[in-house]
Amino acid sequence: MHPLAQIPFAQVELTWDRTLNGKPSQRARQLRGAVAHAFADDPLFHQHDLTTGKPLYRYPRVHYRWQDGHGLIVGWGDAAQQLLERPWLDLTLRLGEESVAIEDAALTLRQGQFALSERLERYRLRTPALLFNQENYARYQQMSEDLQDRERNRLLVSNLLIALRGLEVHVPERLYAGFTQFQSQPCHYKNQPLLGLTGTLLCNAHLPDGLALGHAVSHGFGWLTR
Repeated sequence: MHPLAQIPFAQVELTWDRTLNGKPSQRARQLRGAVAHAFADDPLFHQHDLTTGKPLYRYPRVHYRWQDGHGLIVGWGDAAQQLLERPWLDLTLRLGEESVAIEDAALTLRQGQFALSERLERYRLRTPALLFNQENYARYQQMSEDLQDRERNRLLVSNLLIALRGLEVHVPERLYAGFTQFQSQPCHYKNQPLLGLTGTLLCNAHLPDGLALGHAVSHGFGWLTR
């Protein structure tokens, strides 16, 4: 094992004052909008420049997810401390058409360990990873099955490297990653239809639970677990 970095990782699990149903992808998007509005003074929570209002094109340090009716907010690096200091129990959030209070906020803080491994590590995508855009998906559809397999793995490596660089994790050697099993499913992001991939993969790196890769990770996509 060749250590690369240790990065603070915080998670806030929000329990509501009543049961909330709905699709996890939709609820994660609503959670992001509500929290971004509550903390509009901090671009870590919404990825927009405070002066110009324009999007900040960087790997998001705060990710929003939904699991078993609970809201999950994950913070990496400098965002980890911000999550721990926010007054979660004082908030009332509007999720879609519903206004809800936070009954409990369970906070955890740990060090995310990144390392190159001498063996292949196995991971699972808990939520679809958006590896394609409109342009490369059009090319992908014209490929043979063998070339599609290579393209999926190429995009997997590329998006993993983007995530690692976004967290300032330098990888001095070649990173390998490939799907061992995958399923595709249609997804929507900002009213745009995209192809999402779930399944299991192998990688020659030790990655912490909770890392996310691909497009729209702040909306809950591309959630990786060991």
